Amino acid sequence: MHSRRRVVRARRHQTGQTLISMMIGLVISLITISAMLVLYKTMIEVSANASRSALRDGQVSAALLAAQMDMQSAGFGVPAADALSSKLGVRDGGKEVVWRYKAQLADTGFVCSGLRLADNEGLYRFTPKACSDVATVSWTATERELLAGSAAFFTPAQKDGSAYASGEGEVGAMSLAAGYVFALKAERQCLPFMQQDFSTSPMALPGQQVDMEQADGASHLFQACLPNLAVST
Repeated sequence: MHSRRRVVRARRHQTGQTLISMMIGLVISLITISAMLVLYKTMIEVSANASRSALRDGQVSAALLAAQMDMQSAGFGVPAADALSSKLGVRDGGKEVVWRYKAQLADTGFVCSGLRLADNEGLYRFTPKACSDVATVSWTATERELLAGSAAFFTPAQKDGSAYASGEGEVGAMSLAAGYVFALKAERQCLPFMQQDFSTSPMALPGQQVDMEQADGASHLFQACLPNLAVST
């Protein structure tokens, strides 16, 4: 009899979980899950920006290296007496640079090639074709090769899609952002070694340099010296 009473009393003291404790646990779980989701979303966005930036830098670096190698042929085999404007020219508001050369020194004719920078579209190389002057040669849309595509214009953005502040942006990024143009420069540092000593007279003519720079000249992305071309001053 007494043992039965003790069992009943023990059962009365076993109250279990209350509704309030369950609700508190649920709220804590929801807060933890929300924090994890926010962290995951931030990591995904940072990773996406980093991977696209790496793809852009790789495309631009490879494209500019190929462009520089192509441009070394500018003026090869072309008589020095020919006007510089017939051997090298910048057109279409700085979006195209075209040069004339001989594919082989023994060839009797000349060929022209060039580069075109189309904003938010890509950097193209014009396939070589017979020509007599860079001012008159032209190419169709099928006569060009893509060196860098639209990924080369990527600019990282914040979570809401807005641009980063000036002090928070990338440093040293290889981007073909809108505003870059080709420009011709007459530079003495383009001359071969030992021809840059101007203490003697007559001085050697400056070498021709092609830059890819912002239209206002604020930044330079690409510079190439053309050893086959000299500039009369």
